[in-house]
Parts: sequence; C-alpha cells; structure tokens
Amino acid sequence: MVNWIKHFFRSGDAWESRRYWVLDLELSGLDPVDSHILSAGWVCIEDGVVQLDQAGYCLFRKSALMGDDVSDSAHVHHITDQQREQGVDLRLWLKQQLAQHQHDIWVMHHSPLDLRFLKMHSQRLGVHWPKAETLDTMLYEKRRVPPDRLGTHATLNLNACRHRYSLPHYRSHHAFSDALATAELFLAQVKSRRDTHLTDRKLKRLF
Repeated sequence: MVNWIKHFFRSGDAWESRRYWVLDLELSGLDPVDSHILSAGWVCIEDGVVQLDQAGYCLFRKSALMGDDVSDSAHVHHITDQQREQGVDLRLWLKQQLAQHQHDIWVMHHSPLDLRFLKMHSQRLGVHWPKAETLDTMLYEKRRVPPDRLGTHATLNLNACRHRYSLPHYRSHHAFSDALATAELFLAQVKSRRDTHLTDRKLKRLF
C-alpha cells in the first residue's frame, strides 16, 4: 500500500529521462475488423532528441489474416501488392516491437485509430499486448487551439499542426515520414511550453 501511494503521488520524472517510441501506421481502411496494417514507420526520442539510428520502416506481407489487396488505397499510400510480397511478417514484427518498447511512452498523431489496429491484430495473432503509456499530438493540439479556430478536421491533420509551429511540410501517407513528422511536432509542442520542469506525468495530462 505504501509503495502504491508513493507511485500515485510521485511528481514524475523529467520528460527527457524517458524514451519515446513515435509510431505511424499506414492502413487499408479505418475499421480494424476488415482492414489491415500495410506498413509501419517509427523513430525514437531519447534525451529530448530524435535518434535516427533507432528508426525503422517496413511493409507487411499478405497472410491469411491480411488477404486483401491494396488496390483501393494504393494511390494514397503508394504501396502495391508486389511490394507487399517482399514485406515482413506482421506477427513477428508485433512480437519484437511491442516487447522492445513496452516500457517506452508511445507517441502517435491520432492514437485511437492506430492503437485499435495494433491491439486487434495483436490479439488475433496471439501477441502479448502491453499496457503502454501513450501520448497523442493531435489531442494536444485540439486542447490547445480555441474551438472557433479549429474549423474542419483538416486543421488537425499532421501538416496543419506542424504549420502552426513553423515546421516544414512533409509528404503525407508514408509511414516513416509521418513518424518523423510526428516526432518533430511532439518536440515542438513540448518545447513551446513555458513550463521548464515538465515531467512525464504532466505530459500525460497535456497529451
């Protein structure tokens, strides 16, 4: 009980002391029941800096679970069925990456969508689903920008959010460039705050 109370009321660790796994998925649709993960891109942030030596990108090959083609979304993601044939096994990737990053803080732009896909596919493939901490750069922006300035959903897309921090426009719908763009946006959001003593607990309340 004493340890639980100490954990609950701890002030938190300096945000830079934690490692952040910034992830983006490209999907064949919006419903994880009948859509699939086509590719993943990721980078890590350590000591408040993007670590490109810990970055990665991969396509996932078709399987019995991922038996559909990508004809309907190929023009968006620029991924073909021929490219997927050279991809990696989704189950193996999930098993390796979720174990490797289970103690990191996960960062995504619109995390509910990607998390639904990750969790459902992990359960289908018998991969342990960790209770990871997650932060959402879109949610942070939605909370920060006055409602009368939000307008349509387009004002919360990744490049629109980056524009508000004078970050350059990146090509959309590629998992790696979107992951890197999200990492840069996250750092800009954190460093734009006047609070110089941000902790991991405070970030969870903000994002």
